[in-house]
Amino acid sequence: SCALCGWTYDWFCCSMILLGIISNGMASLVIGSASLELQGVKSAPTAPPGDGMLMDGDDVVLLLGKEEDVATTITRGRFTLRYEPWDEYAAIGSCSLLLVAQLLAQLLLIPQGTFFGQIMFL
Repeated sequence: SCALCGWTYDWFCCSMILLGIISNGMASLVIGSASLELQGVKSAPTAPPGDGMLMDGDDVVLLLGKEEDVATTITRGRFTLRYEPWDEYAAIGSCSLLLVAQLLAQLLLIPQGTFFGQIMFL
C-alpha cells in the first residue's frame, strides 16, 4: 500500500502508511519483549483440598490437587509484565506518544490525499 501510494505520487497517504508501519512495529516490539509472570500466594496450612469447578457459561474447568497449587494460584494469583530490556516505562511512554502523534497526523493528513490513497490507507 505504501509503495503504491508513492508510485502514484500521493505523498500524504504514503507517509501516513509508513508512519503506521513504523509506530505499530515499535509498539509491538516494546510490548512483545515483556515477560509475563504469574505470582501465586501461600494458602493456610490447614486449608482443605482445592478440588472444585470453575464454570463460565458452557465451559467447565475441573480443579484437582492441593489448595496452594490449584485454587489460590488461579483465584488470588497476580499477573505481572516485566520490561527488563527497557527503562521502566520510558519505552512504553514514548511508544504511546508516537501512536498519539500518528493518530493526530492521520486525522489531519489522510483527507488531503487522493481517493486511491485513502482506499489504500484503509
